[in-house]
Amino acid sequence: MTTSPHFEVDSLSVQYDDVRVLDQISFAANGGSLIGLIGPNGAGKTTLIKAMAGLLTTSSGTMSLDAKPLAAWSQDALAQKIGYLSQSRIVHWPVTVDRLVSLGRLPHRGPWDGVSDTDQAAIDEALALTDVEALRSRTVTTLSGGELARVLLARVLAGEPQVILADEPVSGLDPGHRLQVLSGLKRLSADGRLVVVVLHDLTLASRFCDRLILLHEGCVAADGTPEKVLGPEILASVYGVKAVTVSHGDETTVLPWSHI
Repeated sequence: MTTSPHFEVDSLSVQYDDVRVLDQISFAANGGSLIGLIGPNGAGKTTLIKAMAGLLTTSSGTMSLDAKPLAAWSQDALAQKIGYLSQSRIVHWPVTVDRLVSLGRLPHRGPWDGVSDTDQAAIDEALALTDVEALRSRTVTTLSGGELARVLLARVLAGEPQVILADEPVSGLDPGHRLQVLSGLKRLSADGRLVVVVLHDLTLASRFCDRLILLHEGCVAADGTPEKVLGPEILASVYGVKAVTVSHGDETTVLPWSHI
């Protein structure tokens, strides 16, 4: 990574019909951090991350990447900069895993170019990071839900984006692969990329994320370190839960324990 990306969201609002899904959202984020978007169901997390990927028409406000308005970027240039993993995990084509992951390199290739050595190295690295190397010759339509989730993430990572936007990347994964995926995303952020993930698991969010942005009813309810955002008062008022603090070695995490 030659430069560290800078992303800004300023007074962003999104409205569907008469419902305002996001209301005056503002924050800035730099590369080198893993940011978790958290909040109850319907809080606006998916809408926000899709807007950041340039996939939604916003009602008001602005977004910029590296001090350039998002709307001013060409689609090709934005595809090289931003990698987006959708919550949806439907693949209709019976292609191999290797072929599907290779599609992540399209923003870096001409329309008739084959897979270069540089492309193949990026594909191999993405397959390894998501632990799907052994599946590379499998047809994607034969995969389990958890396997497909990791393959789709590998496709995003193969593009080597500076900004990674992942909507529930560990949903449906077994505990081992949840830890592996988040550890891998953490390493990518440490290398200078900006990684923003939607998470429902507060225990994983508190352990792996450098910063949490808590959405509630379309607004930012809290923004800061996990220790700040996942305090007992906020958890009670936003989630309606009590939590316990669990320590292991020099790490501390939060475990939701009971409904209030």
